[in-house]
Amino acid sequence: MNALRGHAAPVTENQIVTVPYRIVDNPLRLDRKDWDRVVAVFVAGPGWQFKGWPGLMPDGNPVNIFTRMKAFHLKFEGLPTDKNVLKWDVTVLTVSKNKRHLDSVCALKFWEELDRFIVKNKRHLRF
Repeated sequence: MNALRGHAAPVTENQIVTVPYRIVDNPLRLDRKDWDRVVAVFVAGPGWQFKGWPGLMPDGNPVNIFTRMKAFHLKFEGLPTDKNVLKWDVTVLTVSKNKRHLDSVCALKFWEELDRFIVKNKRHLRF
């Protein structure tokens, strides 16, 4: 999948703009120049997910990757969190199987965390 998605991000207290995001499901197809523009990754848990990624440590540990992009892990409430996710700098987003009306709260947390990360670490990508 290679999709374009927009997000309404606050610029100032009274101004909001729509920011386009490119969503990819195969990061190994990214060019070297594209990697600086990657702002987030959804972490499944296994370290092999990051095989071939720039910034991967020789032992296969992806901790350096998470300094350059915000990492998220999405899981259902009541299920255990993967042990690797607990060791890494990953924001866990939890959704309920039965209270799906609360999904919007989880989505809002995602965008707030991502906006905060971009302002702090990737200011050159802001609008």
